[in-house]
Amino acid sequence: MPAKEIIAPTATDTTLVPPAKGVAVRMYNTGFGDCFLLAFRSDTGEARYVLIDCGVHQKWTGGKERLMLVASDIAKATNNHLHVIAVTHEHTDHISGFLQGESSFGKMKIDNLWLAWTEDPSDPVAKQLKAQYGVKIRALNAAVSRLKLAGNPLGERLEGILDFEPGLESNQNSGQSPDHADENAALASTTSVSSGRNANALSAIRSWVDKKLERPEDYRRPGEAPFSLPGVKGVKCYVLGPPKDIESLKKLEGLNETYLSHAAIDGDMAFMAAASAATGAALSGDDDLFNRSNPFDKDLVIPENKAKGHPKFGSFFAKHYGFSRGEKMDQEWRWIESDWLEAAGQIALSINSMTNNTSLVLAFELTETNPPKVLLFAGDAQVGNWLSWQKLTWQQSVETGTAGAATDGAKGRVTGADLIARTVLYKVGHHGSRNATLREKGLEMMASIELVALIPVDEKWAKDVMGWDHPDEKLTARLMEMARGRVLRSDRIPESGSISKPMEATDKEWESFQKRLQWDAGPERLWIQYTVT
Repeated sequence: MPAKEIIAPTATDTTLVPPAKGVAVRMYNTGFGDCFLLAFRSDTGEARYVLIDCGVHQKWTGGKERLMLVASDIAKATNNHLHVIAVTHEHTDHISGFLQGESSFGKMKIDNLWLAWTEDPSDPVAKQLKAQYGVKIRALNAAVSRLKLAGNPLGERLEGILDFEPGLESNQNSGQSPDHADENAALASTTSVSSGRNANALSAIRSWVDKKLERPEDYRRPGEAPFSLPGVKGVKCYVLGPPKDIESLKKLEGLNETYLSHAAIDGDMAFMAAASAATGAALSGDDDLFNRSNPFDKDLVIPENKAKGHPKFGSFFAKHYGFSRGEKMDQEWRWIESDWLEAAGQIALSINSMTNNTSLVLAFELTETNPPKVLLFAGDAQVGNWLSWQKLTWQQSVETGTAGAATDGAKGRVTGADLIARTVLYKVGHHGSRNATLREKGLEMMASIELVALIPVDEKWAKDVMGWDHPDEKLTARLMEMARGRVLRSDRIPESGSISKPMEATDKEWESFQKRLQWDAGPERLWIQYTVT
């Protein structure tokens, strides 16, 4: 039997109108990035808007123009009033839009900003994380610069993996050669996790928001008491991540934590020391670290500048090492000067994953449904973040009539596992990558027959331009099975007024689903939205 064509309603009004009870969720097509606008109804009948992230990957062509359109649409949809902005983490594809769309965001009224505890400048663990990230990012910036100078294509690829924005400081009046000035500018960046426009975007949001984040309790922490949206009944917000347990994020390195000052160092630290020292900068103030990271003893090494002009061996190196460019004796192919930098690839991946793992994870519980329905926004959380949710427990009184009372009788207890199990809308982590959605302690727990999945992705760009498997084929197939075909993707907003029923859904299921769908019918196809009631 041929697939049945379903006609779904398209939006005619620019304002995002929430349902009488529940929430309307609009997923924007930013290109390759996250941007979600949620609309709830207040006790007085007015709309309350929550924006979770807004960004596009820096290598996605036309990103700025796209985000300007998205920001303008958000302003119109919310009547220039956002009640909450939640930033999950500082990657460009989650935060760049606030600067790219500054002409719209800068004029809006913004009441509250939700950031994870990892952004609290007074938190000692957060500061340690920032310092660790900063050291690695500076070393990797230096490696990227040297790889590019050597003509190694890995330099370009690393910029995409790590979400770099390498246009740092100007080297005017530096007194340095342009090459070394670029390297040293990279090394001069702060110890923040982010650099360049990412840090500026977060600073801009902080300046726009009415309620400033001034105390530790102003930052969101996992397991904190569930809180309500201002003026909205029947909705509770739970913070699941990022975990406070540092081992769940990544074991921290630290030279000062060991007694054996000359003990062997791991590969990541050796690379960072070498990359930093290669541009004339010491790592963490340890002059001995570079020597321990070098594969050759110091007395066996002749620096390149000395080898070129050595009175005894200069001719030898010119003949056998390629210093005499353009001549028949040219042996430049023997050079391994940049080969060691290829170790940067794995380190870049690990830092990228760790930054993802610091994602602010939010669960919105609709307490007036039975059982209470949950909307799960996981950011780009990866394995350690996900596993930590299993340990979370909230105690609540029976009289509240909340999810706790419904799930654990007299104890009034709700757990992280409960919230996962009752998820009816899941924002798929990290554009559908294979390690950002757990299996047994994640998707397989989402038992609701109403499950809907939202994937912000541009599959063609990810695979053809970046060589990424986003979204992962096996994960996508399982999502289709678990959600009965109700998987919405930002790169597949219909170009017509219809959408075909997938084989995983029955006619009745699909008819009910499509009644809650809307999408932008304009030529830009900016968004698609789903209403949970």
